[in-house]
Amino acid sequence: MQLTRFRVRKFRNIVDSDDIVVDPHVTCLVGMNEAGKTAILTALHLLNPVSDQTFSVQRDYPRWLKAKDQRSGELANVRPIVADFTLTDDELAEVDARFGAGALASKTITLSRAYDDGNLYYVVQAEESAVVRALVERLQLSNQVTKASKKADTFDSLRSALDGVDSEDETVVAEVARFRDEITALVGDGTAAKAIWKHLSALVPSFFYFGEYNLLEGRIDLVKLAGDEETASSPDQTARALLALADTTPDALSGDDYEDRKAELESVSNELTDQVFEYWKQNPHLRVRFDIDRTIGMNVQGNPVVTQNCLDIRVEDTRHHFTNNFSQRSSGFRWFFSFLAAFSEFEQRADSLVVLLDEPGLTLHGRAQADFLRFIDERLAPAAPVIYTTHSPFMVKTDQLERVRIVEDKGPEDGAVVSQEVLNVGASSLFPLQAALGYDIAQHLFIGGVNLLVEGPSDFLYLDLIGRHLASQDRPALDEHLRILTAGGSSNIPAFVALIGRELEVSILIDSGTEGAGKLDAALEAGHISKGRLVRVGDVTASKHADIEDLFAIDDYLSLYNKAFGKRVKATNLGNGDRIIYRLEQLHGKFDHYKPAEALLRNPALLDELSAETLENFEKLIQRINATLQTQTPIPPS
Repeated sequence: MQLTRFRVRKFRNIVDSDDIVVDPHVTCLVGMNEAGKTAILTALHLLNPVSDQTFSVQRDYPRWLKAKDQRSGELANVRPIVADFTLTDDELAEVDARFGAGALASKTITLSRAYDDGNLYYVVQAEESAVVRALVERLQLSNQVTKASKKADTFDSLRSALDGVDSEDETVVAEVARFRDEITALVGDGTAAKAIWKHLSALVPSFFYFGEYNLLEGRIDLVKLAGDEETASSPDQTARALLALADTTPDALSGDDYEDRKAELESVSNELTDQVFEYWKQNPHLRVRFDIDRTIGMNVQGNPVVTQNCLDIRVEDTRHHFTNNFSQRSSGFRWFFSFLAAFSEFEQRADSLVVLLDEPGLTLHGRAQADFLRFIDERLAPAAPVIYTTHSPFMVKTDQLERVRIVEDKGPEDGAVVSQEVLNVGASSLFPLQAALGYDIAQHLFIGGVNLLVEGPSDFLYLDLIGRHLASQDRPALDEHLRILTAGGSSNIPAFVALIGRELEVSILIDSGTEGAGKLDAALEAGHISKGRLVRVGDVTASKHADIEDLFAIDDYLSLYNKAFGKRVKATNLGNGDRIIYRLEQLHGKFDHYKPAEALLRNPALLDELSAETLENFEKLIQRINATLQTQTPIPPS
C-alpha cells in the first residue's frame, strides 16, 4: 500500500496545508525555520505511528482557533490528518480473489484520525453489489434461493431476502443456513467495505519518525531506562532500539553477566559504525565503544547492591589516540549513528514503513549533507518511502526538483501551506532552491577542458569579438579550446576558483593595479592560484594601472564610448591619468563599462575601424593568454 498524498488541517500552525503529493521514493519538504515543516511531518507520523501516540487538542490544536471552534462544535469534527493510499496490483488481486472481481471501485484507500479519540477512520470505495453477485455465483444455489437473492445488491438486503425464504424443504433450509454462514465468514454482520478494510488494515504502512530529539545520550541510566514507559521520539526509545539490536535489555545489562552483554553491544557497535562510514566521509577514524559503569553500595542489611548502573557510550578517535563521551562528538556524527540504531529496530519490516526525517542534515557540513542524500537514495529509499524536511540548499537535488514541496507560513488566517508550484511562493521560502540551483550551475560552468576566467562581461565581449576579427585576418586568435567565464570582478576570482575547484584547468585575466588585486596577490603567494596561469593587462600596456579598455587606442575607445552614450568626447577633452576609464569618469562621472562593449557587439562595422595599435595590443594579449595553456603546473590544495 503506497502513500500517495496527504493533507493536514488545524494542527499547530496549520489551518489547511492543501494536498501534499508524495513521491513514491523520496519527498523533500523545503521551507524557512518555523514555516511548519515539523508540524506537517508530526501530523503525518500520528496517522499510524510505530509506537502508541495520538493527537491531543490541548497540545496540538491551533491556539488562536481552539476556543471559537469548541463553541461552534467544529472541533469535534476536525480530522488533523487525512491521507490517501493506493493499492498495488498484487494487493488488488488479493481483494478480487477473496471478495470477487470488481469488489473495489477505486484502488485508493483514504485514512484519517480525529483529535483525542485515537480511532483510525477509513474510506473504502467498495462495489458491494459486485461482492454479493460473486458470492451468489460461487455458491451455486438452488433456484428458489437464487431467485430470492437475485434482487439483493447489498448484504443487508441479501440477509432480508434470505429471511423471506419460506420452505418446508429441509434441503432449502440447510442451504439458506449455509448461505448465512458464508455471508458471516465473508463480511461478518457488516458491509463489504468494512470487511475489505479489515482485510487490508494490516497492509497500512507505519510511520517511523526521527528528529533531533531522538539522539542517543552519551550516558544512559539503565535502571531508569528499565523502569520508564516506552516513549517514542525520545533518546530512550533510540537507546532501547540499540539494546534490542544487541539482543539485550536494561535489566540484562544490570546482571552479573554484563560483560557478555557488553561484548554483544560492541559487536553491534562495530556493525553500525561500519554502516555509518559507508556514507560518513568527514572523519573515518572514529569507532564507537561501550562501557558499563556500576556503583556498588550497601543496603540497610549491610549487603552489597548495585546503586547505579549506567551504559557509557564513548567514541575513540584512532587518529588522535583518545576517547571521549558520545555526547561530546559532533552532532552530525551523533545524528547519523543514532538514526541507524533507531531504524535498525524496524528495518526488517521496512517494506511496511514510511520514514520521516526531520531536518536530517541540520548539523552536517555541506559535503556531508550530500553524503546523507546519497544515503537516503541508496540505503533508505529502496527499502521504504522517505519524506524529509530541510532548509539547506545542499539537501536539495536540483536534478530531481519534482520531489520538492515548498512549505510557507502565510500567517494566522491561512497558516502553513504546501505547494509544488515554486513560482507561487515567496522569495525567502524559495531561497534553498535558488541557492541549490546556483551552486549546481556554478559546478557545471567549466564545460571545456581549459577555461579563461575574466572579471566581467565587457572583457568577454572584447576578447571574443576582436579575437574573431583577428582570426578573420589570419592573425593569432584565442585557442579554440578556451571557454571564457566571468567572475564579476577581480576580488571575486579567488573565491570563484575555490568554489568551483582548483584542480580544474583555469587561466585568469585581470586588470592591473585595480581594486581587488590585493586579494589575488595574496592568493598567488599562498599558492592557491598558479602564477603561470595569470595574465595582467599591464603586461601588454607596460603600465602599473591598466584595464582591458586601455588596450584600445584612445580614439578607438572614445568612438565606442560616444556610440554607447551619445557623446562627442575627444581626446583633448580628457583629464590626466594612465587609465581611459578613470579619465572619462573625471569628465562625466561613473558609467556602465559594458555599454561600449555592447556598442561594438551591435555594430560589427566598428571592428573594421579599429586601428593597428588596438589590434596589435589585443594580439599580444591573446598570445599571452594562449601561452598559459602551456603551463601545466597543478595548483596545490589549500
